[in-house]
Amino acid sequence: MTRIILADRTIMTTLQRILALLGILLSSTAGMAADEPPTDAPVADALVIPPLVKLWEAQAVLNVERDKVAHIVNDEDVVFVQSTAGIVTALNAETGREMWTAQVGRTDEVAMPATSNSSIVMVVAGPALYALDKFSGKELFSYRLPSQPSAGPVITEGSFLIPLSDESLSACALNTLEYLERFNTLPPGIGRAIAWRFATGQVIKRQPVAGSSRVAFVTERGDVFVVDISGVQAGRLKFQFLMQSPATAPLTLVTRDQEYLLAAAANSRLFCIGMNTNGRMQWTYPLGQRVSEPITVIGQSVYIVGDEGEFLGLGLQSGLPLQTVNGEPFAVADVKILVSVTEKAVYVIDSSGQLVTVNRKTGKVATKDHYPDLTLPIRNSVTDRLYLCSTSGRVVCMKESGIDFPVYHQNPKRSPIMPEVAKPAPAVPAADGENQ
Repeated sequence: MTRIILADRTIMTTLQRILALLGILLSSTAGMAADEPPTDAPVADALVIPPLVKLWEAQAVLNVERDKVAHIVNDEDVVFVQSTAGIVTALNAETGREMWTAQVGRTDEVAMPATSNSSIVMVVAGPALYALDKFSGKELFSYRLPSQPSAGPVITEGSFLIPLSDESLSACALNTLEYLERFNTLPPGIGRAIAWRFATGQVIKRQPVAGSSRVAFVTERGDVFVVDISGVQAGRLKFQFLMQSPATAPLTLVTRDQEYLLAAAANSRLFCIGMNTNGRMQWTYPLGQRVSEPITVIGQSVYIVGDEGEFLGLGLQSGLPLQTVNGEPFAVADVKILVSVTEKAVYVIDSSGQLVTVNRKTGKVATKDHYPDLTLPIRNSVTDRLYLCSTSGRVVCMKESGIDFPVYHQNPKRSPIMPEVAKPAPAVPAADGENQ
């Protein structure tokens, strides 16, 4: 039986959560009073943010006289630069080396931002979807969708799912389309290219997110649908969460001990929903402003950029404001885009286009830097690298000094294997009477 959840009937009041947090703070403060005060030196060292250094610089392939950058996105391995003419340039995310370039779709055809997983990158251009090998650029298949796509696809193990303008979500198997591309016919026993289709009767304008066994998407009306994507239940609705207010931002999938969905609504509320718990709401928070930018989750911290410029942080488990070392809520004014998050800092772009370094512990602005020609930042939520780009395709990658290897925020298993360096043996003290 499909479960439909109304947001208003499951809201835990903010007052209840604040009272619970105050109880925790009072008990922890009482325990700390009996201890000796810690020294200031380790705290001071923890607050120091390493300076930024340029890791690499590269140039995407495009005709600078008539062409410019349309989209720039990244994953842990590759930075994809898409030009308005349809040329895609793939750059190694750690070295900046050009891996491949390809014309995807017709020249000057409007395309959506690229989507990738560990091995494939997909680009929707016009009414067609193109799949390429992420590391070589070899085209695996192209497929003309049955109706105009309304948002980009999400790629799962063995399939992709894409919203269409007929108010449906359609799923296609990758091996079916690769077979169709190679032999110009469907595999034996397969009647059509689309494996299943889920009709909603509502407009879907935001990209879906896929967990281990379910896919979630939000409609313009503000309804969150969660559907099975594998097995005999594939294409079946598991639950529907009604925010009772139009959606304003894409869904964010958070995979920690559980899979959570973060959804923002026009009534300035943020909802955290359990994806595998039949729509159980973990918490909700009144943001006080509309949110259109994607929500970023790093570790147990949720970062939100409001349309009015307020940048704030919440705890993933509690839904309460993050506290700085001074006991104040983490909040920064005049922020437009989040660029990257490291262990000690959050990097954002302000309304004047400056790159602002914010200390994660204190919530204070540490530095401001201006890069006049690098006006296209990437919202990098997957690693701790910073990527800035110009409209002419110049891409610059920066990192914090002393951080040699990237930190993978969302997929730690993809992190490079670090070599084990043997520690030097301790010095053996000389025996009595030696060296005399």
